[in-house]
Amino acid sequence: MYSADRRNPLDYTISCLEDMPLYEKCQKTLVVDGRTNYIPMGFDVVNVPRIKKQFSWANMWDAGVFTAKYPIVVYLDSDRMLPKSFLEKAAEVKDNQFMFTSKHFHMMKDMEIDDCKEFLVENLSKGVFMKDEFLGCFRYEPRFQEPVYGPGKNVMSGSVAFTKKTYIQSGGVDPWYRGHGAFADTDYHMQVAKMGCEFIDLDLPEIHYHHFKIDQKGDEIDELTLQRMGLDNFIYYCKKWQLPLILAEDLAVRCKIPNPWKYVEEKFRSIAME
Repeated sequence: MYSADRRNPLDYTISCLEDMPLYEKCQKTLVVDGRTNYIPMGFDVVNVPRIKKQFSWANMWDAGVFTAKYPIVVYLDSDRMLPKSFLEKAAEVKDNQFMFTSKHFHMMKDMEIDDCKEFLVENLSKGVFMKDEFLGCFRYEPRFQEPVYGPGKNVMSGSVAFTKKTYIQSGGVDPWYRGHGAFADTDYHMQVAKMGCEFIDLDLPEIHYHHFKIDQKGDEIDELTLQRMGLDNFIYYCKKWQLPLILAEDLAVRCKIPNPWKYVEEKFRSIAME
């Protein structure tokens, strides 16, 4: 999954993939938000138009899954780096399973690809953070194996293997979610958990290349604005899964919304469940 403002991260992602056994045997599809500015060698490209200028999570996922030629699908964001063994392990996924890695590290500053690869092959239990060259380079943001009721990385957040059959039987990602506000992945995680699917942690490190999110004008979106963009999505999420609205009110407080309870209540009442 690729957006045109993430060319450098995509190069890092592909470099890691090229080191992996099975890479040459994979169908490689770049699912693009809008129109692409780059076609990597050996990749097919699917351009997914926005809906009313908004990113559609469901359309991006559907485009990748329904153009897949093989029964196993590996969904990767174009800004993730993974160890050499990732594809071999992911290829063992069965129906009603989702394979991911919980050891998610957000890159905090520019790094060379060779340094990233060195970090990925280190045994994290043997003091990798004691190496001077890695100090201040990463922030640990674990991906949760079971659904959590709020913001956070989860099984569907950026790199996960599953079967095409499982995705189709699950009904896919809820098309209600639009834009940068996220929670589409959180919602899909809950959806397949309710189906009884199994979440398997591959116990591998994953690096998330740092980048800024950009608005329609090409300007950087600050963290508070991003949280506010996600608030309406989270209110919908709470309504859909019948969760207490105090959870949404808490997020509204963090978003510095005036009269947070009133905002949440009004938005909750205005959301139509289709």
